[in-house]
Amino acid sequence: MNESVEQDSVTPRARFRLETGLEVLDDWAGNAPQAHKNAVYKALFAMLDGSLFRTYRVVDDFQRPAELYVIVRDDLVVKIRINCFDSFGIVHIGPPTGAAAHRRR
Repeated sequence: MNESVEQDSVTPRARFRLETGLEVLDDWAGNAPQAHKNAVYKALFAMLDGSLFRTYRVVDDFQRPAELYVIVRDDLVVKIRINCFDSFGIVHIGPPTGAAAHRRR
C-alpha cells in the first residue's frame, strides 16, 4: 500500500487540460518550422503540468482577464484562455504583433 502512495506522489498529475483551440494549433503547425513547433509544444506541456508560470514569461491581457500571453521565444507567443479552474484553450500562436490584434470570433 505504501508503494502506490509513493508512486502517486512521484507521478506528475496534469493541472490543466487543453480543451479548445486545437484547430488553431493545427493551422499554425502546418507551416511552422520544427524548432518553433518544439518550443510551442514544450510551453503547452508546461501548462498541462503546472510549471508554465515558473518556466515562461507570462503577460496578462488586461482587456480580456481570462487570457494571457506566453512568451515562448522573442519572435513567438502563445495566447491562451483559462476556460475554468482546470481547462484552457489556445487563442493564437504566432509573432507578438499578431497576438495583440487577434480577437476570438
